[in-house]
Amino acid sequence: MNMKRLNVFRRLDELETANLHLQVMLKSVRLELTALKSGIRRPVATPIPKPKPKVVKASEKRREYARKYYAKKKAEKLAAMEAS
Repeated sequence: MNMKRLNVFRRLDELETANLHLQVMLKSVRLELTALKSGIRRPVATPIPKPKPKVVKASEKRREYARKYYAKKKAEKLAAMEAS
């Protein structure tokens, strides 16, 4: 046999193998693209609620304490005025 013919068959075999490999890659890329497209179309489930700031809770506690404190002081003042 002629050496040129052997080289041609070897090249054809390599090209067929490369072609199969590219087809497999193309199929996998198409699947990934469809998965990405379907993922983009899905709406976001639910927004995450914002936590209440701790400053507001602390200030509410301070206000409540101040109300009780001044109510107590006022009651003591009234009691002292009535006693005298």
